[in-house]
Amino acid sequence: MKKIALGLMAMGSVALAQPVFMDGEWAKAFCEVWNNTPTLVNDLGSNSAWSEVPERKLFLYRKDCGKDKMIQLTIRTENGKAMCVYGGWAKDERTKNDFLMYADTKRWLEMGRKEYGPMKAMMFGRLKFKGPKFVAMRNMGPFEAFLDAIDAVESDTSRCP
Repeated sequence: MKKIALGLMAMGSVALAQPVFMDGEWAKAFCEVWNNTPTLVNDLGSNSAWSEVPERKLFLYRKDCGKDKMIQLTIRTENGKAMCVYGGWAKDERTKNDFLMYADTKRWLEMGRKEYGPMKAMMFGRLKFKGPKFVAMRNMGPFEAFLDAIDAVESDTSRCP
């Protein structure tokens, strides 16, 4: 009986485990956050600068954990909606239409807590950004909503993926 109870307790602790911040499981969960954030889905989906390309990818990583721990969000725009269709470990090559963003863990969390927005983050070098700048500038509201949602997935920030 004691072995069964210990087994059930162990299974329960596995079920309660949180993904590591910006690992593949976190990215998958963040895809759901994206799809439930109207500013991202509707404002990006209806913006001609964004939607001129039917699919864009966002590549993200925690600078202090290393570039080899990069994740990918694939955003497909159809019928005026920008939906996240993939969240996980980076699997594709970045094109000129895609975005790369990286920052130290501390900075990602500060942005998620809305301590500052994307302009300040980039101006002070807290967030490194590569990608079509015109598209980003035309979508500052959604960009800010994206950064604000960064901490919406409960995760373990104490270790690297």
